[in-house]
Amino acid sequence: MTKLNLTRRETIKKIGGGAAILGAAALGMPSILSAADGPIKLGFLSGLTGLETILGETQLNCFKLAVSEINGSNGIGGRQVEFIVEDDQTTTKGAINKARKLINGDGVDATIGLIASLTHVAARSVTTPAKKLLMYSTYYEGEVCERYFKSTGQIPNQQIVPSVEWLTANEGKSTYIIGSDYVWPRKSADTIKAAMEAKGGKVLGAEFFPFGTQDFGPALDRVKAAKPDFVWMMCAGNDLFTFLKQYKSFGLSQQLFSQGLDDVVSGADPELTVGALSNQAYFMNIDNPQNVAFKKAYGDMFGADKPINAIGEAAYDAVYLYKLAVEKAGTTETEAVIDALGTVEFDAPQGHVSFASNGVMRSNSILARANAAGAWETVENYGQIDPIVTGCSL
Repeated sequence: MTKLNLTRRETIKKIGGGAAILGAAALGMPSILSAADGPIKLGFLSGLTGLETILGETQLNCFKLAVSEINGSNGIGGRQVEFIVEDDQTTTKGAINKARKLINGDGVDATIGLIASLTHVAARSVTTPAKKLLMYSTYYEGEVCERYFKSTGQIPNQQIVPSVEWLTANEGKSTYIIGSDYVWPRKSADTIKAAMEAKGGKVLGAEFFPFGTQDFGPALDRVKAAKPDFVWMMCAGNDLFTFLKQYKSFGLSQQLFSQGLDDVVSGADPELTVGALSNQAYFMNIDNPQNVAFKKAYGDMFGADKPINAIGEAAYDAVYLYKLAVEKAGTTETEAVIDALGTVEFDAPQGHVSFASNGVMRSNSILARANAAGAWETVENYGQIDPIVTGCSL
């Protein structure tokens, strides 16, 4: 566990773009907020060891960057932000235990982070009954409708549905799904099947493997035999790299698509992702002033060679949206902050964002292809898409 008080001396140097981000998003700060009330306390909970380490580190860095910028610009309504970092180890037990610690032991005002869907399900079993705010920054299977849960990552109608439309129009009408065996790939497969059938397509097979699988060979043999037009992959964390290596070694000619590929994955080994397609809310090649400032600030703080992904950018957005909501509400009281979250907007690195009435952020949807250098070149930019959670209005 790491507990940090970020002072002005520890913040990054101000840059013009960073100030522009704050200026574009700023709202009036009610006088009820006072520095004399002490720091605002946030919890960061995610997978920092185990399966999701490579993603958790970037997510934490983006969270730290947002806090550092905010503390360097008068904090939240004049109050500095203190944060506590906890590692859920990508396990349900870890997520439950650490969420309890953050709420009951540390008394955090809100918790931000998480990657694997199994961990947000576990953490919500603590945060929702406790009526404490949880902000989840990873694209996921959707379907959650809870007042105390906010998502800054994409859900299926923002990520899967547009991708299926392009793939069935450009690659063909059949696919084969291979994923890890947990809620995100399984629930996403249901959405993929429905979206494919709506376009006259078909899922020829869907297989799900336990974490730590070392041999995807038999499954890839079945893919070869089925002859799909494209392959849809949803393996998580380190298993993703294992699959990519074996997919390349099998010499399959089908287009590979995965909504789990991003700049962090491709940056780790560009040869494994070259030619692959992905849909994310954020890629580093987005060309706007906010993203230019964001990338420079991130590079200054963590190294110019460090890639950024959508999960990290969404954590950065979550911190700023929380800041704006607290300032709008004039308090850190959870009910008031949640009400205010539905009214604030932010000029994020991915573009202008805000929450819909179902508690999901209006995220971008960008279909991109990885090149030999590990960068992602835009194929289609669908812009912001309103999130759909059937029957949900909070």
